[in-house]
Amino acid sequence: HLSTNTNDAGSVQGVRFTDVTRRYASTWARTLSLRGATSKDIKASRGQCVDEWFKSSLKQLNNHFRPAAERNVLPMKRESKSPVRSVTKVKGSDGKLVDVLELESSDDEDKKPAAKHIGNVDDFDSDDHVVNEKEELDDNTAQEVIPKSKAAFKNHPFYVIPSVLNSKEVIHPDARKRICGVFKGELVYRRSDVSTALKEKKWLYEGRQVKDNELQKPVKKVKARKKPKKQGFQALESYGITESAQDESIALLNEQKDKVEDDEMDNLYGIWQTDRWSPPYVSPSDPIPINEHKNVEKELLNPGLTHMEQPRLAGIARKLGIPYAPCMLGFERHGGRGTPSIRGIVVHDHNVGLIREAAIEWESHVVEKERNERRKEVLKKWKRLVVGLLTKERLEREYGGL
Repeated sequence: HLSTNTNDAGSVQGVRFTDVTRRYASTWARTLSLRGATSKDIKASRGQCVDEWFKSSLKQLNNHFRPAAERNVLPMKRESKSPVRSVTKVKGSDGKLVDVLELESSDDEDKKPAAKHIGNVDDFDSDDHVVNEKEELDDNTAQEVIPKSKAAFKNHPFYVIPSVLNSKEVIHPDARKRICGVFKGELVYRRSDVSTALKEKKWLYEGRQVKDNELQKPVKKVKARKKPKKQGFQALESYGITESAQDESIALLNEQKDKVEDDEMDNLYGIWQTDRWSPPYVSPSDPIPINEHKNVEKELLNPGLTHMEQPRLAGIARKLGIPYAPCMLGFERHGGRGTPSIRGIVVHDHNVGLIREAAIEWESHVVEKERNERRKEVLKKWKRLVVGLLTKERLEREYGGL
């Protein structure tokens, strides 16, 4: 699709290329799949073009055919002007004519209209024509026909029904104001009104924190992941009692187990229940905040703290009396189970230099100690060799003639 900014239709400059596929495509999701997008890509992009090569090609073409007068336009410089605004002749006290000069003031400069400035290249793609065209294409996309099967709703970029949502997807409370229709008794919502609900701790990794007044009002509850069972033999508490008492004890334990499993539910919260959050600053006099496992997660590292990953720093900090905490980098998979990866320590910013200097001295001390130990080992082996040769010579001298 071509649109020109000049009156001359044959002019090459001023031509703009625009993707208008959405204007003519009856099913935009089908069009994206024909372009090579997978169902997950279409769902994640929510109907936006996932063909980055096509988008970048259009942008390069538009920049290439942009009018030359608009490519590198610098701000207009104000012409230098005499500071004298006007000259008026008036009579002085002695009756003679005197010239009175009226000068330009800074207030007058401020009142003048600012010079027109044409900025970066993207301004060419941000004029009214492109904005209106984009709104028109978005309207055409929004008017796409609602799917006629439940399976089509699952990965549809624009419409969704509650029954196809996964266990952690939730619909925004205000979504009822934007209902698109009804499908077999279910309300049809916009895909843009669907978001993923997370646990309170998980929101911290996203830079958000659940509001205090929302903690008791989770938007959803899901069954918590089962903890791995303990390995090895586990002795029963019912050993050594009568058979009937043992049956009663086992039944009671089963009831308690079922109750605990019912209570082990994870509370999930929507993004509208959170506020933006960042870890608070830790001053040099404040203790290092640690979690329930007595370490610090690197993803939630507070300003004022530094992660030092060099080996053997914990022993150095302990000898110097510097407060520190182990740092957890994440989880590693071993045999299908996640194992925390602990590497390095976390200290206050003002202690970093001291620990580094102590680490250099400690390394030199360790190198010197290892060199002395190797020297002693070499001398010991040479001594063993010399003693062996002297012993062999003595034996040959004393008993060689026998």
